[in-house]
Amino acid sequence: MALKIKKVLVSQPRPTSEKSPYFDIAEKYGLHIDFRPFIKVEPLSSKEFRQQKISILDHTAVIFTARTAIDHFFHLCEELRITIPETMKYFCMTEAVAVYLQKYIVYRKRKIFFGQTGKIEDLVSVIAKHNKEKYLVPVSDVHKED
Repeated sequence: MALKIKKVLVSQPRPTSEKSPYFDIAEKYGLHIDFRPFIKVEPLSSKEFRQQKISILDHTAVIFTARTAIDHFFHLCEELRITIPETMKYFCMTEAVAVYLQKYIVYRKRKIFFGQTGKIEDLVSVIAKHNKEKYLVPVSDVHKED
């Protein structure tokens, strides 16, 4: 006896575009797909950030692991009225995260770096070439140690 799957739960927000492969799968197999994001990343308030006594402008490079980190970082800078200098360098886990930076800065190859495979080891080799920089790494309170 074969079971027929009727509903699928996807643990991420509903795609904004109807071109998502989820909709093609749902139509092809007659499925109902529920989108429920299980993880919610909330930014630090400017008050919480100030309590950590971190000065963004003391750093010469920022390492981003996700798009949400970029959104929260630039929102915090705006809230704190910090103007990021043109000389700031950005290191990203993947090219997709690096391209997302265009939403906030002018994309220039000489100041945006990313790993080729999306693995931390790949990014570390890129960072090693820039060992004179002072790095800021915005991450959530629940993260991998590496």
